[in-house]
Amino acid sequence: MLARVADGLGCPRELLGLAGVPAYLDDQDHSAGTEVEAVKRRQFLASAAAVVVGDPVLGVPAVSAEPVLRATTPSHVGAADVHRLRAATAAFRGLDYRLGGAACRAAAAAHAREAERLLDTSMADGVRRDLHSALADLHSVVGWTSFDSDLVDHARHHFLRALEHAKLADDPALCAFVLCRTGHIYLAGGDPHEALKLFQLAELPAAEAGRGAIEFVTSCYQARAYADMGRARRAEELVTRSEDVFAQYADDSVPHWLAYFRAGGVGSVRGNAYFALSALQPAYAPKALEAMRVAVNGHKAELERGNLMDLSTLATLHLRLGNRDHGLRLAANVIDRAESVASQRLRQGLTPLARAAAGCGGADGRDLARRIGEVARVGSPPWRR
Repeated sequence: MLARVADGLGCPRELLGLAGVPAYLDDQDHSAGTEVEAVKRRQFLASAAAVVVGDPVLGVPAVSAEPVLRATTPSHVGAADVHRLRAATAAFRGLDYRLGGAACRAAAAAHAREAERLLDTSMADGVRRDLHSALADLHSVVGWTSFDSDLVDHARHHFLRALEHAKLADDPALCAFVLCRTGHIYLAGGDPHEALKLFQLAELPAAEAGRGAIEFVTSCYQARAYADMGRARRAEELVTRSEDVFAQYADDSVPHWLAYFRAGGVGSVRGNAYFALSALQPAYAPKALEAMRVAVNGHKAELERGNLMDLSTLATLHLRLGNRDHGLRLAANVIDRAESVASQRLRQGLTPLARAAAGCGGADGRDLARRIGEVARVGSPPWRR
């Protein structure tokens, strides 16, 4: 067998330890169809042989460079093209939820650039509207994965493109959702006042869309903004409003881009709002703990990043309230799993947990705080280490 391989490759048998094996004759003609293709085949064969054998037995390997693809545009776009675009977006969204934004951001952004070119093609008016809607959803995913990767300028760019496409698609609910997603950038950056401006702006398209699941989202985000400001009464009013809306529309079908909020439910909304309030008003910590328990009990495996963020909050609350052993066990679980999720936002969100672990006393608490710091540094950009 090896002798036949050597003869077929034109490789001296001595190099493969087959000097005494009789020659194998092959009377078939394997010549290439064209001279250029023949050269390419010989170059590849020489390179492949050098990799497998470890020596350039068939000549000097050629330098491999990826060919440049010339972009092409289809002559017509139909419903099937839009369906494929939505399916690709759903795949990117699923990767983001499970593995973090950095796991798919570059691929999603490249897909968005290519998909934009479809707009230059002829299509029916209804298909064009659906295409704008699909592009809005894709840019929203790219914006969110950029934000999750701490690429704020990229996130803003794609959220604005998503907003433009959603407007052209005449989809006010999606417009409101994109504005809320953009406001989340400032909320995570510690500027709830700036975030609230976008959340309140989102009320305009949300009102145009009518009551429904999008009202739940706008109420959630505003509740968190007011909680970060320390305005407990207003935050509680909005949490209650979000719960009322959720109860009213819990059985309705919702757009796929709202599925995460449906899965998280009201426990996560109330828990995160109370957790933010507890930083200024410790009396809210037990309320936050109970709400986060509800959220964690409703976790879904495909939403790993969100699960870990909720679990991190729950562990922090346990440690702050003196439930030391249980809090440390939950925290260790978070750290073990967080290493597999490429999310800068998740790692930045571990800071309260690290402080709580360090402050609970004991060598195990200090060791866990050190591990959290190591995980956070691994996920941070070089200039932040």
